Amino acid sequence: MAPENPLSAASLFSLKGWVVLVYITGRRFEILETTARIHGSPDKLGPQGGSIVPIVMDVTSKDSINKTVDHITSTEGLVNNAGVWTAKPSVDPEAGPEAFGKAMFDQSIDAWQRAFLTNATSLYFVTAAFLPLLAKSVSSPTRKMGSVINNTSNSGFLRMSEDSQLAYNVSKAAAVHVTRQLAYDLSHKNISVRVNGIAPGWFPSEMTTGGSGDNNESTPQEDASFQQEMERIGARVPPGRMGNVMDLATPLLTLATNDYLWGTISIVDGGITQSVAGNM
Repeated sequence: MAPENPLSAASLFSLKGWVVLVYITGRRFEILETTARIHGSPDKLGPQGGSIVPIVMDVTSKDSINKTVDHITSTEGLVNNAGVWTAKPSVDPEAGPEAFGKAMFDQSIDAWQRAFLTNATSLYFVTAAFLPLLAKSVSSPTRKMGSVINNTSNSGFLRMSEDSQLAYNVSKAAAVHVTRQLAYDLSHKNISVRVNGIAPGWFPSEMTTGGSGDNNESTPQEDASFQQEMERIGARVPPGRMGNVMDLATPLLTLATNDYLWGTISIVDGGITQSVAGNM
C-alpha cells in the first residue's frame, strides 16, 4: 500500500495518535459541568473520541493555579482563554475636556488592575505553572513540543479606543506583547515550548451579546445590526456577520499542531484590523 500523501486533507487535518483530553477551567463549576456534559458527549466528539474535564480554577490566584497543576499529570497544550471587560468612562470625548476628564478620572483603579490581572498578567503565571508539564510533551507518543495559545483580541491592535474602552484594549495589547515575549523565552533549547496567540474580533459571547443559552452558547448579533455597528466604526467585514465556532476552531487547530509556528498572533476578525487604523 502506498504511503498516505502528507498533503492530503486526511493527513493535514488528522489527529491520529493523539489522546484528546481537554481540561476546561473557570470559577463557576456549574457552567463548566454543563459545558463538559453537553459538548463532551460522544455524539458531539465523534468517532475519534476524547474527553472534556471541568476543573474550577481562578487564573488570578496562584493557590488556585497550583491546585489545578497538581490535578493534571500531563499536557501537550495550554490555551489561556480568560478575559474580562471592566470599565470605560460614562461619557464620550464629545462631552468636552472637563466632563470627559472627570469621567475618565472617576473610573476605578481597581477595575483597570483587574483588567490587566485577568487579560495579561494571568497569561504569564498560568503558563509558568504549567511549563514543566508542557516541556515534557516532546517525550509523549506524539513527539510534539508543548504549545501555549493565548487568547488576546483584535482590540489590542487598534488605535481607536472602541468607545473609550481603554482598560480592555490596553490590557489586550499587553496580552499580545506577553505572548511574543514568552515565545522568545520559551524557545530556549532547554525548554522548547511554543507560544502563539489568537486575536478574535467580534464573536458571540456573554461579553459581546450579553448572555448565553442552556448549552452555554451565545446567540450572534443579527447580521444587519452587526454590519451597521461595523460601519459606524469604519470597519469593513466582508463576511457580513459575527464570527462563529468554525472560524476559531480552524486556526486554533493549526496553532496547536504546527510545530513551525512560534510567536505568531493570528488575527481572526473578518477584516476589521485591515480596514481601521492599527499597529500589527
